[in-house]
Amino acid sequence: MKNKDIRKKVLVLFSGGKDSSATAIEMVRASYDVQLFTYSEYPGITGPNGDSPSSIRHKELINFSPDRIDSFQVTKVNPYLVRKLAIEKTNETHVVYPIALALAIHTDAVLYCLEKGIHDIATGYSGYQAKEDRYIEQQDRFCELTRDFLKEYGITYHTPIVKKTKEEVMDILEQCGVSSNSLEGKSVFSAVPFDPEKALGFWEESLPLCREYISRMRLLCP
Repeated sequence: MKNKDIRKKVLVLFSGGKDSSATAIEMVRASYDVQLFTYSEYPGITGPNGDSPSSIRHKELINFSPDRIDSFQVTKVNPYLVRKLAIEKTNETHVVYPIALALAIHTDAVLYCLEKGIHDIATGYSGYQAKEDRYIEQQDRFCELTRDFLKEYGITYHTPIVKKTKEEVMDILEQCGVSSNSLEGKSVFSAVPFDPEKALGFWEESLPLCREYISRMRLLCP
């Protein structure tokens, strides 16, 4: 058996921004083979050559580690799940959009991992952003809730830069010849603070829908 056949593989949730790019690098340094998983609730923006922000950064990461970074980047667009988790609830309950989007991303990532036999997921959640309420999904409480959710499906959750400063993240990128510019799109909700307790309530009422979606999709596509 070749060494590559027994190397561990991780699915990195990848926006194309600084933090998810640094996460991919840190997982390579931890001896994982990395596949990038880019998610959007709507079709993404592309440049004049048809390149999306995430594909531009993907090429830089391949140059950094062609042996460890998978040349195939998973791109998932799922307006259905975001609509069910958030948009349809807008007039009925207190919706926390970043939590809804985080749950949608992780739910689809779980499905992909179950299909491909991948047992590790990594995210670019960062401590310096988690200090702000508008990035509530990156706070310790929600990282642990996400970790527990993934554990239900036999998946280990990695947050390799969650304790790093912005300067440390920039340094990781610069050491490896990867651009430290922000390339990912910005959510219209990025400047909105959210109450932690209401966000927790929204998480708890939304999680059963995510579990049901995973079960239903696995029956449809075993």
